[in-house]
Amino acid sequence: MIRPFQVGDIFSIQRLSRQSTKLNTAHALLQPTSGLRAALTTVMPWNEAKVATYVLDQRDHKLARTGFLQVQKRPGRSEADVLLLAPALDMPSGHPAIWQKLLVYYCNEAARQQIRRIYVDAPDQPLPVNTFSQIGFRVYTRQTIWRLSSYRAGTFSAAQRETVRPTTKADEWALRLLYTRISPPQVQQAEGYLTGNIVAKAVKPPVLEWWQPAVHKNFVFEKKGDIQGLIDIAYGWNGIGLQLWTDFHQPDTTCIHHLINHALTVISQEHKAQPIYLGVREYHGGLGVALADYGFAPFTDRAKMVRHVVQWVRNPVPMLVPALESIREVVPTPFAFPEEPIHLNSDTSAGVQQPLWTPFIQGNEGE
Repeated sequence: MIRPFQVGDIFSIQRLSRQSTKLNTAHALLQPTSGLRAALTTVMPWNEAKVATYVLDQRDHKLARTGFLQVQKRPGRSEADVLLLAPALDMPSGHPAIWQKLLVYYCNEAARQQIRRIYVDAPDQPLPVNTFSQIGFRVYTRQTIWRLSSYRAGTFSAAQRETVRPTTKADEWALRLLYTRISPPQVQQAEGYLTGNIVAKAVKPPVLEWWQPAVHKNFVFEKKGDIQGLIDIAYGWNGIGLQLWTDFHQPDTTCIHHLINHALTVISQEHKAQPIYLGVREYHGGLGVALADYGFAPFTDRAKMVRHVVQWVRNPVPMLVPALESIREVVPTPFAFPEEPIHLNSDTSAGVQQPLWTPFIQGNEGE
């Protein structure tokens, strides 16, 4: 049986949280939260993190007995992220059937809640990727998380800083064009931003929206009035995340170095001594080479997967009725009975009405 989290599941969640798999890189590296704390936000919401927890409890099953799933809906969007699944597949009590049962249950719940896409950031390993693939998830890109463990303030030059500035509302259109230019079509489709008439699109691309829990800042690189790139800086209590948007296949890497240089300078000026992470997707070209110049090193490989949820739509359908043969209308004709004829005797002046015939009375003629 699978059901939403209840207070009586506290001890089970606490035990299984120690052997769980975290499936959202931003949450796991920047602001990690225990499974129990996240589950309690459903019962006692002390912050804006609306995490849904679903518990599997089958006492009579030997392989897939207990487990739980945690997901979080993205604010303002019909999308959700899988945050955690327990137990992990490499644990003695772990089994792919546990993950599949919980995910199938949530996919049905997502359809009822009108959620269109479910995202998961899985370890790029055959077992977890195949487990998700068997229930409809597909890989739309892969990425390597690079990590900068330590750096010294003042190491990075702030030359030509005037070309990097904070973003403004007026940059939105240019950033939309930048996203559609640098992102492959399958990535735009997976992230809910299809190619085509982007003027009429109400959904913003990821470069314009931020739904992670960490506080963030962003800066653009502008050259001759043209915005060529953007970098996000996300501050968590356990780390700092960078996200870079630019054309990585250009032979001139000036934009990349200016944005990274500026972000590291800002972080050093704020006296942050936390590790810094940056994701390099498979279509980001030689970004890894540039990161190595600043001391970054590969940390973990991830597979970004998505499942599009089938939505139930109610449309009125006209009822087809078999045609009947038409019958001509019967028009009633008025009919009047003829009146009984009236005969008058010779004494017309008397005006006495006489019958036309005289009744014959049987009897003696002489009488």
